[in-house]
Amino acid sequence: MEEKINVFDIELNLLTAKKAMRQVMRYMGGESVSTIELIPMEVLLKGQDNAEWKQSLQSVDLLLPSEREILESAEVTDENAIQDLENNTFVRLFFRYLVKNKKKVFLLTEDEKAGRLLKERIETYRKGVQFVGEAVISAQSGSKDAVINMINGVEPDCILSALSYPWQEKFIAESKALLNARVWFGCSFLLNQQKKEEKASGKFKYFILKRLFRYQVGKTLKG
Repeated sequence: MEEKINVFDIELNLLTAKKAMRQVMRYMGGESVSTIELIPMEVLLKGQDNAEWKQSLQSVDLLLPSEREILESAEVTDENAIQDLENNTFVRLFFRYLVKNKKKVFLLTEDEKAGRLLKERIETYRKGVQFVGEAVISAQSGSKDAVINMINGVEPDCILSALSYPWQEKFIAESKALLNARVWFGCSFLLNQQKKEEKASGKFKYFILKRLFRYQVGKTLKG
């Protein structure tokens, strides 16, 4: 199985959940912050023509697809890789690792409601995550320095970030060298999952999104 796939000229890592977790454990033993992001179809669609955003993505150490449609659009047929995404295996292993090893976690979202929803979503995967702090930040708030100080003040092992496109990638690209943590995990897709499952309208929108994504990827493959 190839370890890279290309979607809209964006290179994504293609690893089994277990291999990705081995990478996470190496990152946790590092001296500086390493970055991981699980990227959804919706964000790839929005950013397909955004050169500045794609540049920001290059600072992410481990960029992983979050939905099976991304693999299928790139003509990946490996059943283990597809099954890992269907079952959210990496996410389950990641949160189990945080709890088992008593890792300190800082939560970063754009509003308080998103923070509550994200915590609820995390609990569906694993209870007992040790949150040592949380902050609300948006591209318009201008409070980036204050948030970085809050994070560094509690010295978390992991920052869970659920910011919106393109602010999430811009934030980590600009702040990576300043953060006192071991791992930054971009997991905004977890909020997308929550919205998708809340209402029938969310499921319908997701169906349309999948069709649009396949169409746009197909266009790029045809040249």
